[in-house]
Amino acid sequence: MYKIIRREVFSDVNFLWEVEAPDIADSAQPGQFVMLRLHEGGERVPLTVADFDRDRGTITMVIQALGKTTREMRDFYHEGDTFEDFVGPLGLPQHVSKVGHVVLVGGGLGVAPIYPQLRAFKEAGNWTTTIMGFRTKDLIFWADRFAHYSDSPIICTDDGSYGRKGFVTEALKDVLASDRPDLVVAIGPLPMMYACVEATRPFGVKTLVSLNTIMVDGTGMCGSCRVTVDGHVRFACVDGPDFDGHQVDFPELLRRQKRFRTQESAASADFDHVCNLEKVLIEQGKRSYKKLATVEPHQVPMPERDPHERATNFKEVNLGYSTADAYREAERCIQCARPTCVAGCPVGIDIPGFIRQLLVHDVDKALEVIYGSSIFPSICGRVCPQERQCESVCMLRKMRGLDPVAIGRLERFVGDNARPPETALPPEPGALGKVAIVGSGPGGLSCAADLARAGADVTVFEALHVLGGVLRYGIPSFRLPRDIIAREVQHLRAMGVAFETNKVIGRTFTIEKLMGPMGFDAVFVAAGAGAPSFMGIPGENGAQVYSANEFLTRINLMGGNVFPYSDTPVTVGKSVVVVGAGNTAMDCLRVAKRIGVPTVRCVYRRSEAEAPARVEELRHAKEEGIEFLFLHAPAEIHTDADGNVTGMRIERMELGEPDEKGRRKPVPTGEFSELDCDAVIVALGTNTNPIIGQSTRGLDLNRWGYIVADAVTQATSVPGVFAGGDIVTGGSTVIMAMGAGRRAAKAIEIYLRSGKARWPITEAELAAVQPPVAATTVAPNAST
Repeated sequence: MYKIIRREVFSDVNFLWEVEAPDIADSAQPGQFVMLRLHEGGERVPLTVADFDRDRGTITMVIQALGKTTREMRDFYHEGDTFEDFVGPLGLPQHVSKVGHVVLVGGGLGVAPIYPQLRAFKEAGNWTTTIMGFRTKDLIFWADRFAHYSDSPIICTDDGSYGRKGFVTEALKDVLASDRPDLVVAIGPLPMMYACVEATRPFGVKTLVSLNTIMVDGTGMCGSCRVTVDGHVRFACVDGPDFDGHQVDFPELLRRQKRFRTQESAASADFDHVCNLEKVLIEQGKRSYKKLATVEPHQVPMPERDPHERATNFKEVNLGYSTADAYREAERCIQCARPTCVAGCPVGIDIPGFIRQLLVHDVDKALEVIYGSSIFPSICGRVCPQERQCESVCMLRKMRGLDPVAIGRLERFVGDNARPPETALPPEPGALGKVAIVGSGPGGLSCAADLARAGADVTVFEALHVLGGVLRYGIPSFRLPRDIIAREVQHLRAMGVAFETNKVIGRTFTIEKLMGPMGFDAVFVAAGAGAPSFMGIPGENGAQVYSANEFLTRINLMGGNVFPYSDTPVTVGKSVVVVGAGNTAMDCLRVAKRIGVPTVRCVYRRSEAEAPARVEELRHAKEEGIEFLFLHAPAEIHTDADGNVTGMRIERMELGEPDEKGRRKPVPTGEFSELDCDAVIVALGTNTNPIIGQSTRGLDLNRWGYIVADAVTQATSVPGVFAGGDIVTGGSTVIMAMGAGRRAAKAIEIYLRSGKARWPITEAELAAVQPPVAATTVAPNAST
């Protein structure tokens, strides 16, 4: 958890957070950003660093309350409160040097991130002009801070209530004409930055813009933040956020920023409803908040398995409420001033109290209320005869003859979905040495298990906010249930392995820092391949074109399938095309079907015989109603004027001679056809994530950017650093990554037992060590 140590309100919409985050503050540079997540079910929001204090260990952000999450930050989080996740620093820092005259333009919230860059440019010896734009005088903040470092500060207000009247672009044009700058830095809303770029273009003045576009992870994995710069696709979270504005395709970027507008509007409406209930029911303590005439007369039905199917197995008949079902049923409770249902409960559960927390979508708090009387809500919600107890005296039945509130079903929902208290044992340091593992995927977990058994003090660093790596974000739960992952991680905790989430190695900590000030004796890099591949065809940057990583992450990791009850949306429409036929493509196809897409098609340029997916996965996909178009290749993705996907043009292929892998090459035929679709998912494998390679001196990489490591010992060119899995081999399987992790564990053990005296570890030394006990931390049949 991360603590808000200072909160300052500038206006009704603008406010400041100073957050205690010493790891991030120690590494932060001007121009970088952070990813923030408030709570379970919350979205990951990119926020630009407005300031940092290494001595205090704090990061400062200035936020504008526009969307659901930022309004939640404004309304419900105060000084001293904590929130769930804080990741960074992310992105590349601004390149600051002495260039002469630098003009820094900030619009609205763009004023805040301009400040650390202004300070850095001034300290580098530049003449600085600042142009700050606000709608009105009441919204102005930090004017004194800017005056301290700015040689020529200019404040603009739209209405002329303070300073110069008009937009920042008009002031910028005057400066360009009177005192031509050597560099312009513009940060603010996209239309403002676009206008600044067009203002400087005729003068040929280099103009840098900061693009905090829509993103999910912020580490280069999902590809959601892609932008076209000088005709090439770049990722704002890894290659930016600062880019040469004259090379940015702003029209395309503006279209992409609209892709979740409908969902975000729905989420805001839902948030307004919840906020109103919070104010009425909890802050004001009112109970009769709705009229009986507005109550649905019947209970929300409990989903059940098909009678013919359930008659042949022992699977649970009642499947439980979905989130939408539970919240809808909770809305039927009228929160009686003198509830009779409590007296009808044998253990006296505060039934209106826990339902009240469901009404404001706080499932964890609902569990706390139930725990005050019963610690078995999942059991009681299933087996108690509520129809003869609490529900029999529900006021809806007594007053209007309506169905009673489904109290038992709601109790079960809370017991099944709320987070129980954590009881993990603290890790104990081992005698073998101190080892850092980068990534909590299968390679990292298997390595951690073996090293813990060998007596090492192991810490696993994970860039995301949950553990499991690709097991969690890449493999759907119908293939690998989440309780298996949780059980195995808990098993490692019990062995003494420590886990640190939200730590991006190469950004939050470098490899050099891990092995230097942080005191680790060895490092195993199992960060995965990460960055998605795209096809390079027209229309590929359409709003509803996803990489497989982004699509699966939005569903598997961020709960996009229950949006808006979780904050991360996914837009797929009624027809989806998945490009590719590997195991990841099969996951995308089957997930799309499970979230309710009527038509799901697979487009693959080779025949079924050449498809890299397991035969079982192909069969499962066909059984579930997936359509396959083998020997077809995408040629173009069609979009409308707003960038929304409307269809795909495909070309029929024929198989030619085998390629270097023995698969027959697809040959174009020149025969084209059209597919109607609302979304496209590109599942064509991954490329290496550059973060670790770029930040680690002396680390050898191959021509594709993957880490060079010995195939047997996993040793790299840097003493004490080992690597394995997809970051070395490219996209592979779970079992292959596990094998690399176990080989690395043995090599690390030899290295540490030798007192770190020899490098690299030899195959002969490795062969002399007895293999450790078989790892049990990952399901043995899991594969990507």
